[in-house]
Amino acid sequence: MQSGKLKELLSRYLSNDCTAEEKAFVETWYNKHEPLNPVRLSEAEMEADVDAIQEVLGRVGGPPQRIILWTRISAAALVILSLSALLYFYYPGKKSPNYAEHRETDIKAGGDKAMLTLADGSKISLTDIKSGEIAVQSGLKISKSSDGQIVYSSLPKSKTNQGQKAPEYNTIETPRGGKFQIILPDGSLVWLDAASSLKYPVVFAGKERKVELTGQAYFEVAKSKGQSFKVISAHQEVEVLGTHFNVNAYANQPSVITTLLEGSVNVNLKNTKDGKRLKPGEQAALTGQLFQVEEVDVEQAVAWKNGYFAFERDDVRTVLNKLERWYDVDISSEGTFDDIRIGGKISRSKSLSEVLRVLQLTRKIKFKTEGRRIIAMP
Repeated sequence: MQSGKLKELLSRYLSNDCTAEEKAFVETWYNKHEPLNPVRLSEAEMEADVDAIQEVLGRVGGPPQRIILWTRISAAALVILSLSALLYFYYPGKKSPNYAEHRETDIKAGGDKAMLTLADGSKISLTDIKSGEIAVQSGLKISKSSDGQIVYSSLPKSKTNQGQKAPEYNTIETPRGGKFQIILPDGSLVWLDAASSLKYPVVFAGKERKVELTGQAYFEVAKSKGQSFKVISAHQEVEVLGTHFNVNAYANQPSVITTLLEGSVNVNLKNTKDGKRLKPGEQAALTGQLFQVEEVDVEQAVAWKNGYFAFERDDVRTVLNKLERWYDVDISSEGTFDDIRIGGKISRSKSLSEVLRVLQLTRKIKFKTEGRRIIAMP
């Protein structure tokens, strides 16, 4: 039995990369399934369902009205559907299936949302403000570009504040369900993930460029002769001269994770030189006072920046935490999921209901939803 074509089609669907005819086929099949009234099928019936699906795939290029509708979807087909999102579930042992129940919720994916707090304490919502000049500080103009970035640029000398000596700090914060991009005063680019904040000086003076991060951000640091760049997060300092790297420092996870894509960085315990030097393709996980370094697929670490959830044998709570931040929901758990590991990726542009439905089709996780409150059960 071959399921490669089916996996490929459904993977393209969940990545927003299929034709109109393919989309119509998948959605018709998907919506025909009734999760609250599953049909118990034999192994032979499961095989027959998947064979039928493969047969139809050969005719997907035809008019949508020729697509066959199924009155039942087998357990085997459901597993393939979950694989179509490139979400893979690992179990060390076998369990009898527990079919998932889920009342649909229509919560949209997050988007560009942020709040900028200036040095004088004034707050500017970057979510609603139009492109153009936002404020002037320390001889710099703060503006929002047409593509949504926050940019710092120099003003003519006549408009600068020459008497300003004490450093000024701004803070940009994204809420749950938000993300944002900023070009710092030194030209460094920063992408902020949901529920994150970055504090930085309006003017980088002296031999150090130092910023403070909570949550997750991806940095493309501009080179500046004689000025190192430091990212302070939790119990860690990342020191660079010019490079691309990702720092994941959410408070509700056990480790601070730093992934290097280009260049070279030192990751140290805060206020010490006790740490590690990373090479491109390496990732450092700081747990307690110890660093563990390993080679990784860096695309996994920056998938969020590129519009995907990416999991690599993640436990269920880690996955649910990511959904909480991106969709601004609260997900509690009843029971344990110690034997389940999830890997793969799915588009972050999908609604929450689509993502939860893929998870529930493993028949190992159930969801009950009430607005923005969700309960996950084994």
